[in-house]
Amino acid sequence: MTPLQSPHTTARHTTARRALLLPAVALLAAAGCATGAEDEQADAAPTVTATVTAPVETTELPAGQRDGDRQGEPADRGAFDRSNCGTEVSGQDISGDVQIRDGQTCVLSDLTVTGDIDIWGGGRLEARNVRVTEDIEADGHAFVLVSGGEVAGSIELDRGGEATVENVRIAGDLESQENSGPQRFEGNSIGGDLECEGNAEAPTGGGNQVGGEREGQCAGL
Repeated sequence: MTPLQSPHTTARHTTARRALLLPAVALLAAAGCATGAEDEQADAAPTVTATVTAPVETTELPAGQRDGDRQGEPADRGAFDRSNCGTEVSGQDISGDVQIRDGQTCVLSDLTVTGDIDIWGGGRLEARNVRVTEDIEADGHAFVLVSGGEVAGSIELDRGGEATVENVRIAGDLESQENSGPQRFEGNSIGGDLECEGNAEAPTGGGNQVGGEREGQCAGL
């Protein structure tokens, strides 16, 4: 037979069990809070997206093809040197005298030259539909062609080679002296004189309107 316990003894046992349970409950609660905090931090963590771009393959151009200077194209059309014209210029007016030197060929078209055109020994000029505000002067030239356009001054061709002046309005004179190559003057409107002398071959042509005198080898032109 189990002896009966007094009420005081039972109360002490109950209090002891509660004292043992309280720390365990506290530990479980702390663990639950920690787990919840970690879950919140995981949910709040930002999502980082990495984008990977494939490299673009480039080809290095040779030095001669950089800055728009590709094969067959001029490097810089704005680099025209009027004091050493050895190139072709079209539709781009030129302010100042144009000089063509030995070995250079200057091709001008559809533009205005504000000044003279000077062709020195061995130089070559091809001018089509060009307006010149002063003179065209050639001395020792290899070749001169002036076709169409207007010259506000005179055209002078001295001690050079071949020359052709056709369908040009010339306010001043057209002069040809001591040239070794053929000369042809045709269809021009000349405000001054048409003078030719000392050429290896008499100039040919015709149909010129001359406001002044026709003289020398050009008397019949």
